[in-house]
Amino acid sequence: MDINFTQRDILERGVEEIIEITSLRKKLKSGRKLRVKLGIDPNAPDIHLGHTAPLWKLRQFQELGHKAVLIIGDYTASIGDPSGKDETRPSLTEAQIKGNYKTYEKQALKILDNKTLEVRYQTEWYKNFNLKDVLNLLRKASVGRLLQHETFRERLKKKQQFAVHEIIYPFLQGYDSVAVKADVELGATEQKFNLLMGRELQKAYGQEQQDIITNPYLLGTDGKEKMSKSLGNYIAIQDKPTEMFGKVMSIRDSEIVQYFELVTPVPFKKVQEIKKLKITGKTARDLKVQLAGVITELYWGKEEAEKAQERFETQFQKRGVSKGLSVVRVSGSDSTIITILVDAGFVSSKNEARRLVEQGAVYFDNERMAEYNDPIPKRSFILKAGRKMAKIVPK
Repeated sequence: MDINFTQRDILERGVEEIIEITSLRKKLKSGRKLRVKLGIDPNAPDIHLGHTAPLWKLRQFQELGHKAVLIIGDYTASIGDPSGKDETRPSLTEAQIKGNYKTYEKQALKILDNKTLEVRYQTEWYKNFNLKDVLNLLRKASVGRLLQHETFRERLKKKQQFAVHEIIYPFLQGYDSVAVKADVELGATEQKFNLLMGRELQKAYGQEQQDIITNPYLLGTDGKEKMSKSLGNYIAIQDKPTEMFGKVMSIRDSEIVQYFELVTPVPFKKVQEIKKLKITGKTARDLKVQLAGVITELYWGKEEAEKAQERFETQFQKRGVSKGLSVVRVSGSDSTIITILVDAGFVSSKNEARRLVEQGAVYFDNERMAEYNDPIPKRSFILKAGRKMAKIVPK
């Protein structure tokens, strides 16, 4: 797949905030090869589409000749970023961190250009840190400044605990920028405090301050919450082609543009054209097919993407049923989607059924069920809820 990013992609595509825009424009115009930093904590061995948003921003800089600096947080992963969390993350062992990064790197290189990629481990600079160095680093900010961190404020407000070692996390991430002399740092919106700490520490250590680009978080397949493995609304990079294609087809119409913008290399001009469309009905379905094809091709290749589309169209759009698809007979009278989900064994309770409908995870012949009381025709149809699917036949 051809990838051709421009400066407009860097400054306008999938951007929540730029600090400082004037400074960044000046750096980009200087012709100097910038050092663009992205830090990752390898907390898990696999990544999902939500994780790829800053990776694509990093690739945009690479396409314009800049150096991508990927920081592996082998120290910070042992602490766990407290940002956006209401409880302390569990610590990871050195073996877990190394194992996780091994698979993470393989997936990240499906997006990043290895030729202009510099991978650095925090161990390089922190292995020689002694207590004096730590105390000197901690002097660079006050407790009052740390308590401006939204996560810490919220925990105090709710009388939830946070450990002393969590307070150190922003310092460690911030000092990474000093260690690699970053010109720009990328990160998700909820990491803004940590990114700003990098600017403050660079100034304290006599360096030019980095500029910051934050990206909005990608909504999951439920269209309501941030994509997250724990919520089950994620699309993993290692999902099989058919599963990946189907999951992308299941996203809400309102999220189509965001997915094109944040997690694909589709040209900026094309994304702008999509934004102008009224995305409903057939237009939405056609765009989803295009989006699912692009994403599946990125991670599995064109041939597998085409096969995945064929399987999807056979299974859903043409209402074909594979031999392995179970047939469930339900009462043909007075049935609602809630009672059918329970009777078919998809869920164990009506409350669980309602929750699935609210999350947008229930499909009737490939049409998302929007309301509990949507009419159910007295004929056979394909019902899909989450990963479960069956042919429903009225008695």
